[in-house]
Amino acid sequence: MSGKPKITEKRAVLTSLVVSVSDVVLNLTVGLLTGSVVMFSQALQGVSDLVTAGILYYGVSRANKKPDKKHPFGNGREVFFFVLVAGLFMFAGTGLVSVFIGIDQIKNPGQINNVLLALAMLWFGLITNLYSFNTSRKRLHFNAFSMRDLRKIIRSSLVETKATFIIDALGSIAALFGMVALAFFALTGNASFDGLGSVVIGLSMMSASVLLMLDAKSLIVGRAVSPGVTKKIVSAAKNIKGVQDVLDLKTMYLGSGRLLVILEVHFDDEFSAAAIEKASDKIKTSVKKHVSTVSIVQVEAETPEEELTRNL
Repeated sequence: MSGKPKITEKRAVLTSLVVSVSDVVLNLTVGLLTGSVVMFSQALQGVSDLVTAGILYYGVSRANKKPDKKHPFGNGREVFFFVLVAGLFMFAGTGLVSVFIGIDQIKNPGQINNVLLALAMLWFGLITNLYSFNTSRKRLHFNAFSMRDLRKIIRSSLVETKATFIIDALGSIAALFGMVALAFFALTGNASFDGLGSVVIGLSMMSASVLLMLDAKSLIVGRAVSPGVTKKIVSAAKNIKGVQDVLDLKTMYLGSGRLLVILEVHFDDEFSAAAIEKASDKIKTSVKKHVSTVSIVQVEAETPEEELTRNL
């Protein structure tokens, strides 16, 4: 058995939350000491990350509530709503503000002091964001920047981890942009580069938030699984003895990594009610074994329409 601890959604979000706290405090302090708007943008992004991670942590806690009479499938889908709220805050609360203060710095360049301190802080921010990013990467099983892995992330229902993945990737990229902007300032003495760095950071936050909100909206509406997962589910059902065909398949995410599967199955005509019940249980076990995200499987015995018509 592997000794590596499982990376849960709470651990991924909590790691991002802790990193965000350090980003806000340290970047704001350095921003006040140096006068760099890049550092203020980094602090703003830290605020965005902090609020976003806080919203996500609350959403994950709500989503893990046990099913009750009002919510027989649980509260898992609630996390999709909170990701949407977090995306809205990222867009309006910090992305736009970073763009505005960056434009103001370009139009009215201010004095920047102690660039080396700002660069050192950006380097520290890069390391901490990369650590948090790596935690989310492991939970998403993202191993390489390939099209296959990118498609896997896009289709994943681990939306809260995708949010922290994007947040920490942005934090790392923003730190790099900030270092480049301040390096150009140090070489040229032109504070407009500092403002340009802030604008780029703001636009990147706004772009990422739009992608996040679209993903959350798709899951809230009831997005089905990918064609590849559909094939696995159908194949797992057809492997059971007595199953002639899968007539219909409906899927919907009940929360982060929790999938509802409804199968309409055509069993052998000679199957008794007891045999159908036994085969249905085997289908449920087989589907859950082949697709780990499946939490609920409902099997309905159906007869093909052409067979019903023929028997009339």
